[in-house]
Amino acid sequence: MKRHLVLPDRGVLLVSTDVHGNEEDMRKLEEIFLAERSVEPETHWVILGDVVHAPNHEARVDRPDLYDFDDGSMRIVDRIVMLQREHDGHVHFVLGNHDHGHVGGPHPAKFYGDEVEALEAKLDANERGRLHAFLERSLLAVVARCGVLLTHGSPDETLRDVRALDDVPLSVAAMTPEQRRMMRALLTSYGQTEAIALAMLANVGRPFGFELTVVIHGHDRDESGYFREGSHQLCPCLFGAPRANKRYVRLDLGARYKNAHALREDEELRLLYA
Repeated sequence: MKRHLVLPDRGVLLVSTDVHGNEEDMRKLEEIFLAERSVEPETHWVILGDVVHAPNHEARVDRPDLYDFDDGSMRIVDRIVMLQREHDGHVHFVLGNHDHGHVGGPHPAKFYGDEVEALEAKLDANERGRLHAFLERSLLAVVARCGVLLTHGSPDETLRDVRALDDVPLSVAAMTPEQRRMMRALLTSYGQTEAIALAMLANVGRPFGFELTVVIHGHDRDESGYFREGSHQLCPCLFGAPRANKRYVRLDLGARYKNAHALREDEELRLLYA
């Protein structure tokens, strides 16, 4: 199973992270993707994982400004599958740690003691089958010649070559100790030191013959809608940000972005509900 992807050097790249069952956010992202693709057919949308596992009742009552939405996890998964079918080769899904729990990864605890069991208890056998089949086809990393590496978490120096991800089993029980260390950072790290991020980017870009300068990742939340860790890591946020601050990223695949500060507010780093 191929777990990495290299994007073309022309067109538009849209990047979104962690919707965690929020169908309104997913519908708006789809609307943006369809509008972009109607103008530029070579538009690619990379979804950086954690599409499942919505807040529980207590969180919705406590922070309605952030968490008051129904759990649309399975409907979102089915929608992505449909979009991948209708826009073959242009909608790409990268596995998140919450998604991973359904296909052999650790079961996360956020709003429930076991998020995987809480969701699967609501699904019938057919839905569980569709969910697992979709997640088993996931990517783990996407590389763009514009200088960007796309992952769910911010990887450390254990990620040396994204091509090696093709050989990583999704079941933690089947991974080697080295693969487990690499996957832990790839799926659950919120950020690295500047030195580690730069060394990792240099190693990952070297086999492809071009320089990587920015990691765009998800996994974290920020009420301002995004944050940078140093000069080479950026996390745009949907989940955990108020509606007015939610952000996604739009890049020109034919451009070059020298660092995370080259991704500017309201240009590359865009409000979802402008």
